[in-house]
Amino acid sequence: MKTDNPLSGTARGLAARYPIVSFSLLALLALALSACTPTYSPQVGVPTRAVVEVESSEPAITISPTSGSAGVYVQVTGENWPVSSLVLITLRDDRGRSGILAASTADTAGTISTGFLYPISPRWLAAGTHTVLAYTSDGQNEATALFQTGEADEVTGTATAASSAQQATTAQEAVTATPSSTVTPSVTPTVTSTPTPSATPTITPAPTPTPLIITDWRGDYWTNPTQSGPPVLTRNDLVIFFNWGNGTPDTSVGVDHFSARWHRTLNFDAGIYRFNIEVDDGFRLYIDNILILDEWEEGPARTYTVDVPLSTGQHSIQVDYFERTGVALMRFWWERNESFSGWKGEYFGNRDLQGNPALVRDEPEIAFDWGEGRPAPNLPADHFSARWQRRVSFDAGTYRFYVRMDDGARVLLDNQLILNDWEDGGERTVSVDVTLPAGERAIQVEYYETGGIARMAFWWEIAPTATPTPTPTVELEPTATETPTPESAPVETPTPTETAVPAPTETPTPTETAEPVPTETPTPTETAVPVPTETPTPTETPDSDTPPPVVDPGDATVTPTPTKDTQN
Repeated sequence: MKTDNPLSGTARGLAARYPIVSFSLLALLALALSACTPTYSPQVGVPTRAVVEVESSEPAITISPTSGSAGVYVQVTGENWPVSSLVLITLRDDRGRSGILAASTADTAGTISTGFLYPISPRWLAAGTHTVLAYTSDGQNEATALFQTGEADEVTGTATAASSAQQATTAQEAVTATPSSTVTPSVTPTVTSTPTPSATPTITPAPTPTPLIITDWRGDYWTNPTQSGPPVLTRNDLVIFFNWGNGTPDTSVGVDHFSARWHRTLNFDAGIYRFNIEVDDGFRLYIDNILILDEWEEGPARTYTVDVPLSTGQHSIQVDYFERTGVALMRFWWERNESFSGWKGEYFGNRDLQGNPALVRDEPEIAFDWGEGRPAPNLPADHFSARWQRRVSFDAGTYRFYVRMDDGARVLLDNQLILNDWEDGGERTVSVDVTLPAGERAIQVEYYETGGIARMAFWWEIAPTATPTPTPTVELEPTATETPTPESAPVETPTPTETAVPAPTETPTPTETAEPVPTETPTPTETAVPVPTETPTPTETPDSDTPPPVVDPGDATVTPTPTKDTQN
C-alpha cells in the first residue's frame, strides 16, 4: 500500500523551490514529534523513601541540631512517652549525669517538646560525641540521642550572611543560564546563535553586610583596662571561653592593659544555676543588672563559683573583664545545680527571710565575720537575713549545739525549734543540749542582721560526760548542814555526861567560853574521822571558838591535856 509523503501538495512544491524552507519544516516536525513522545525523568526535590518506618512503642527523642558547641540551643522532641509523665533532659558520660538541663511533661499523645542551651563547661566541650539523655522522673523510661562537639570555630553572623549571599548569587546565575538551552521556534535559524540571556548576569557582587549581626555574645573590647571611651572592637563571640596566654584577642586590642565586656539575654527554666568563672586578672558578673560577683582586681588564675536562683523566663547576663599584664584568661560557664556538698545558704535582702533569695551559695561551714560589710555585692550591709540547710548523720548521744551571733538567730532540728534567740543584740554565744538517736537529721539555721557589726557562727560537739561534777558541790552543802547533828552523838559517847551535856547548851552563851573546848574534846576518840568531816562545820556553826581548834593541825596535841583533867 502506498503512503503519502508528509511533504505532499503545496508543501512538496515549496520544498522543491526553497530547500531552506524544507529544512525548517523538518526541524519543526521533529520538535513536534519529540513533544508528543513521553519521556521519563524523576521529579526533582521529591525524595524517594528508601527506609520503611517501623512504628515503635518505645520512648524516643530527636534533637536539633545534632552538633555544635557551647551556648547552642538544642531543641528536643520526643514521642511514645507515658501520658502526663515528667521527662527530664540531661547529658551523660562515663562520670555520670549533668544537672537537669530541661524538662517537659508528655501530652495525651505521648509527645514532649523542650530545649536547652548546651552547657559552657569543659567537661561537655571536649571534642567527640556526647549523649543527651531523656528519662522519666520515676526512672522507668529513658531514651538517648547523640550530640557531636568539635573545635570551637566562631561562626559570626557576617560569615553566614556572606555565605548565603554567595549561594544566592550562584543560584541566580544558574537560573539565568537556563534560558539559553531552550530553543524558541523561529523561522530564522540565527535565533540559536544569539546569546542574549548572557547580558543579564551583570549582577553586582553581594555587598559585605556592614551592620554587625550578633547571634551569641556581644563582645566589646577596649585598649585600656577601665573600659573607658568607645570600644575599638565589637564582634560576635560564640562563647566566653578564652585562654589568650601572652597573646591578644585581636591585633587591634593589644597584648596587655585591655578590657572586655560580654552581654547576652537568655531564656532559663526556673531553678538554681551555678555560674563559674576562671579568670586572670579581674572580672565582674551582673545578672539582670544586679552585681553578683565583684573581683575587679589583679591576680593570677583562679576560679570562682556562685549559685543564683532564676525564675522561668529571660535573664540578661553581663560579664566584665580586664587584663593587666602577663597571662590573659577568661572562661565563663554555668550549669543547673541540684545538689550541695555543704550548707545550702540562702541570703535575703530583708531581715525577715521573705521572698526569693537574692543569692544561694554552697558553703562548707557557717562561720562568718562580715564586720560592717555585706555577705555579697548584691546584698545590703544591714537589714539582711540568711538561712542555711543541711542533712547530717548523727550517732546516738547527747550533743551540744552552739550559736555565736550578732544580731539574732535560731536553730531548727527536724523542723523542731531547739534554740531561739531571735532578737537584736551584741555578740553573744548560746548553746543547748539535745539527746539524739542514731540517724540522719535535717538542720536549719536562720540569722538576721539589723545594723552595725554582723557575725554568725554555728557548730556542735558531743556534750561532755563530766558535767555531773558541779552537782556534787551542791550536794556537799546539805551534807555540811547535817554534820552538826553528829556533834550530839560524840557528846553522848563520853561517860562524863554532866560536863558534855550542858556544854552544847551553854556554848552559845559568852560566859562559858572555856567550856566549849572540853565539850569537843571527845573528838580525839575519833581523831581520824571527825577532823576531816568537821572542816566544813566551822562555816556552819555560829561559834567563834570552835574554828581555831579545827583549822589548827596541832590542836590534837592540845586537846588531850584538858580531857585528862576532866576525866580525873
